[in-house]
Amino acid sequence: MQILRKGAFFMDEYEIEEKCQSYEVTDFQHNFEIEHPTTTLQQWGLHIHSNHYELLVFIRGNAECWIEGRRKKLEYGDVVIVNPREIHRIFILDNAEYERIVIHVSDSMLKELSTAQTNLLRVFHKNRAHILHLSEEEMAQFVSNQLQMKKMWKKKEFGADLLGSAWFQILLLQISQKMRQAEGSGAWESVAGLVGEALEYVNAHMTEDISVQDIADALNVSRYYLSHAFKKSTGYGLWNYVISKRLVYSQKLLVEGASVTEACYESGFKDYAHFIKSFTKTFGCSPKQYGKNDASIYTVKLNAADAAIDRDSRCIYIHDEAKFINKELKN
Repeated sequence: MQILRKGAFFMDEYEIEEKCQSYEVTDFQHNFEIEHPTTTLQQWGLHIHSNHYELLVFIRGNAECWIEGRRKKLEYGDVVIVNPREIHRIFILDNAEYERIVIHVSDSMLKELSTAQTNLLRVFHKNRAHILHLSEEEMAQFVSNQLQMKKMWKKKEFGADLLGSAWFQILLLQISQKMRQAEGSGAWESVAGLVGEALEYVNAHMTEDISVQDIADALNVSRYYLSHAFKKSTGYGLWNYVISKRLVYSQKLLVEGASVTEACYESGFKDYAHFIKSFTKTFGCSPKQYGKNDASIYTVKLNAADAAIDRDSRCIYIHDEAKFINKELKN
């Protein structure tokens, strides 16, 4: 059984926030985190986790998830699975309290927890479902397990850290088992109409020399009409979406060993200097530095206004949890 660092469970992370024109980057130094927040009247911008899976277990509220052009109204027991480098967001539909349990876990952590008999990393890599559903009984067990984990991590007695680690692994196993049952499934509502077609076109052609006008021409609409429809549906600009997809793909290439030049042109950028500038502003380090630091965790928030709302609320939550952790560590 793996022993996991205590601080990561309750958001005991260091944050480096860097704002630029269209993006905000948050760098976390842990391979996993878990939180159980309840919020109201809070909206999140579209964002990307470059190296982490996000597992969101929905408990209550009136919310809709959006992942790469697919959307679903969330119900009690839904488990939203977001793979690394997938653009996603949650839409809050009214002022009802929004409660969920959220786990972020990296490939490296899944690999560390895997065994020859139980390969968690392989299960996550093979998973094609974005939405799983826990029954009433499974949901009650999941919430109970999460509370047991938190209870163990509060204690200082002998063996409590091992039990806390075990409960966390049980949570991952419960979701992984549902993934295995759902392999090859996961079809859900796609964004229909013009915006859906635009998303599909960008995802298919993002590495090519395209412009907003090219996309509009391919869809037989005016550039203005397309831009307005896309902004209204997603909350941010179409060209920002293209650039964000290219930047995230360039990340992947760098981690896989591509040179900076290869990452630039293979991801669709035509101007090397512009690529370097955009990458550095977005991720807070140069492409060359990033390629040497693939263990870092980057969250790219694509809408500056929404990101500011998210940042304020998130920091309040982290601050509250940090007080608890610091108190526990000093005792």
